[in-house]
Amino acid sequence: MNQTVKPISAFTILVLAFFGMGVGTITPALNAIFVQFSDLPITTLLLVSTLPSLLVIPATIIAGSVAGNKVKYKTLAILGMTLFVIGGVAPYFATDFTVILLERAIFGIGLGIMSPLANSLVMGLYEGDKVATMTGIVTLAMNIGGMVLQFMGGYFAAIGWNYSFLPHALGIVSLIMVIFFLPEPVKAPVTSETQLLPKEKLPVKVWITVLVYGLYTLTIYPMLVNMSTLIVQRGLGSTATAGIVLAFLTIGGMLAGTVFGKVFKMSNRFVMALGFGIAAIGMAMVVFAPNIFVLTIGVFIEGFAMSTLIPASMMIIGMTAKPAQMAFSVSLFFAGMNLFGFLSTYWIGAIAGITGDAVTAPIMVGMIVQAALCVLYLIVNPLKVSAPVSEVV
Repeated sequence: MNQTVKPISAFTILVLAFFGMGVGTITPALNAIFVQFSDLPITTLLLVSTLPSLLVIPATIIAGSVAGNKVKYKTLAILGMTLFVIGGVAPYFATDFTVILLERAIFGIGLGIMSPLANSLVMGLYEGDKVATMTGIVTLAMNIGGMVLQFMGGYFAAIGWNYSFLPHALGIVSLIMVIFFLPEPVKAPVTSETQLLPKEKLPVKVWITVLVYGLYTLTIYPMLVNMSTLIVQRGLGSTATAGIVLAFLTIGGMLAGTVFGKVFKMSNRFVMALGFGIAAIGMAMVVFAPNIFVLTIGVFIEGFAMSTLIPASMMIIGMTAKPAQMAFSVSLFFAGMNLFGFLSTYWIGAIAGITGDAVTAPIMVGMIVQAALCVLYLIVNPLKVSAPVSEVV
């Protein structure tokens, strides 16, 4: 049964979701950070961006397992946002890179705790069409938050490398609203992995979906973490320019989220092939961009592809997993995404070791992998289920 959710409570859920993509806040500032700590190897420096993704993994799974049945959503949200703010802002005051990594680890744990809560709350508070509507709005809030935080990160990085960490302080607003207005579902959905019966093991297709999107994450991270360096090396702008360019990744994602229903109806079983095909085109434009305009369009297209592949993957999971497995399957999806985000550091390092290029070569390899996945999904039907697709949508 639907609960009556006050507008201020619904807005609080969206404010919580706003910070779900906060891991990308300092991405436009990476080149400035690399210059500040130029005596360290690139694989170590990249940890400032990818280490939080590693810590998000266990935090997300644990939070998804206890939310609502063992620990209140509000308690988890308060803990997560507190660690998000403290770990996010603290590097502003640090001068030692090891200390910065420790603080980024705290930030990652906080992000992992709070990031799955918005979608879990929607599933626990709403039913029917309202779930789809709120899920779309939550995704929109996450994209807007990612865009705003990345823009602020790039803007502040132009002042100083350490200033790029200050935008995380905006999380204080979310923390205050969570304390006073975050609703609690009357009956939380089943979220604990331990509550799954032995006969209800996760279907293989769920694991494949997690793996495939993880590979996509691996291919797109080199573009994200190298964007500021790419722009500066090519003489196309500054770190602030990188913030603006990366904001178009989110704008493309917002557009994709808005039209996904229509895109799916048109593409149906080829929706994953379409997503990877668009991704490969966007990546190619980034690799061969002769100017900042083409580069920005490529990033925009990549954002459209990303927010096509995420709901498409969720649809596959929804068609495959049983209701009691849904929450854990979704947590596993985001955990896999962050695991491969962390592994991208070593992916970039390996490609750089072979080619001698740590900036453009990993992006080009990512383009090739995306094109290969496009071809794979032209052959394989990921939406094949026992019931007709039209009955599920």
